[in-house]
Amino acid sequence: MTADANREGFRVLRTQPALIPMEFLWRWSFGLGLLALCFFIYAHLRQFLILSGADELALRGQDPFAIAQAAASAIAQAMPLLLHTLAQVFGPAAALWITASALGRGIITRIIVRRFATEYGLTIAPDAPRWAAFATLQFARVLMLLVLVIGYLSGSLIAALVTNGQDVFTAALIVFAALAISGVLWSYVNWILSLAPIFLVRDALSPLDSVVAAIGFIRPNRSRLAAIALWNGTLRGLAATVISIAGVGAFALQLALPPLAATVLLVLETIAYLVISDICLLARFAAYASVAVRELVLARGFPVSPDPSGTAAR
Repeated sequence: MTADANREGFRVLRTQPALIPMEFLWRWSFGLGLLALCFFIYAHLRQFLILSGADELALRGQDPFAIAQAAASAIAQAMPLLLHTLAQVFGPAAALWITASALGRGIITRIIVRRFATEYGLTIAPDAPRWAAFATLQFARVLMLLVLVIGYLSGSLIAALVTNGQDVFTAALIVFAALAISGVLWSYVNWILSLAPIFLVRDALSPLDSVVAAIGFIRPNRSRLAAIALWNGTLRGLAATVISIAGVGAFALQLALPPLAATVLLVLETIAYLVISDICLLARFAAYASVAVRELVLARGFPVSPDPSGTAAR
């Protein structure tokens, strides 16, 4: 039972070639839908947003500080309408996320978990769709985003009461601390909710019981899971660094290249990072599933080693 989980995760992606296209399908369908909603917000706000001549020149220029200042001025001007529009768009965006992730993550989780179970000679729960259970977990992840919003609003309220708008530095520290605390809480709970689908498939649990099982799974396997996350995060960080350096080079070549060519190059670099990141995140999820299935095998006392051919070696 000493198979390396990271290697197991990538091995499953190699031996199940349909997994990566399915991951792209559900993630990018949501991403493109969200991008369309963002364009809708922009088009809606642009009709009511009046920019000064100086702001328009700044936004079209090359000075990042001037661009940031002009953007901040525009956002402050459009804030009431922006909040109203975001409130209208949040519902469709959340519904799109829940639908895409429940279907995509549900299918992928069943394939991965059942593949490991077959290799370890383990009989697990029947392969039922259980779309409502997956959708419930994804709905909980959407609700967890409110933690970040509440953290920001709480920090802003406390900063306003403490500093009375006079000490900008102290106010910024308070807001940052509130965001940091809410971010840590969100990260941990989101991690639990991302692991819970594994136990929906492995043990046929209810959504709430799968969350409890994920919490119980983390405690004895924290070091293994942290090692998986660290290794995978390092890989994505290296990819981001290389692509960022290429992006800086593309930005430096803006003056030499036609505007369209420079834009296409930046878009291609962004897509390259998204592809690498999605594959790594899928491999990380498969590695978590590998640990979960091996844990059940050990709990049942089966001296089984993984066999990539799909049969159990005893």
